[in-house]
Amino acid sequence: MANNELLPYKIDHLTATDGIDFVTCKNAAFVHIHSLDEHISKEMKHPAKLNGFFVMFCASGEVTLSVHMSEITLTDNTLLVAPTSVLTFKKCKNCELYIAAFNSDFAADMNIDLKMIMPIISSLHSQYIVHKIEKATMINEIHRSFDALYKEYSQPASDNDNLGIFREMFIRHMYAGMIYRVCEFIATTNSINTKPTPKDRSSDYFKLLTNLLHEYYKTERSVEFYADKMNLTPKHLSRVIRNYSGKSVHQWIDEYVVLEIKNLLKYSDMSIQQISYELNFPNPSFMGQYFKRITGKTPGEYRKEV
Repeated sequence: MANNELLPYKIDHLTATDGIDFVTCKNAAFVHIHSLDEHISKEMKHPAKLNGFFVMFCASGEVTLSVHMSEITLTDNTLLVAPTSVLTFKKCKNCELYIAAFNSDFAADMNIDLKMIMPIISSLHSQYIVHKIEKATMINEIHRSFDALYKEYSQPASDNDNLGIFREMFIRHMYAGMIYRVCEFIATTNSINTKPTPKDRSSDYFKLLTNLLHEYYKTERSVEFYADKMNLTPKHLSRVIRNYSGKSVHQWIDEYVVLEIKNLLKYSDMSIQQISYELNFPNPSFMGQYFKRITGKTPGEYRKEV
């Protein structure tokens, strides 16, 4: 079944689900969820890795999801902006969502230098921004941006190659406009504080840990490694993370690795052996024992269920 490189969800499953529209073009994808309720779509309730930059807009209702192991709730007129992330939908209540995703190749073709126009976002790495829009004029502009992008995306493709090229260029410009608008809203708020203060030091340590996990989880799974990277003792790091999050560093490492195993089991065609080597386990048996210890299921059992 066909998948999109950016959004791993099986396209035929998504388009068969009432209340979800899914459209794509080269290096970009757009999802409009307009009537997803408590019965989370079977296709979207499992951990999925979004391989690119994405902007999510909750137009109405409420949705709870996990982004890089952090659980957040979006309500009416809230933006979520994030780079590559492992995303899991938890709960939806009468929600309408727009998701626009694209990769660096698409951004380059838009002639947008993300590091210049989006200094906040370019500094995120594996973090994310959640921004509640309060002003009615801004809410209307965001709605118009996403609605226009969705309507243009939904137009039937042209048989004329030249017309198709012009349409793709137009969509890129619409994406650029949407990105500029989102940046404007974020830049005019204090939703991100990039300078650590004594009060939020635990939060800074936790964000740094998740950033490092994002970079090294395939090869490094010891507390000592991450503590050394953060210039902390393992004991200090363990105490700070447990006090802040309620979980140990080991638990966060395991959760990150298990999320990736689940993502690959559901959305890739890789064998269990290939997955074990991809994630640097010594052999499939070792990965199987590791996965079962944490989830209560073998990789094979999980793959059959999903």
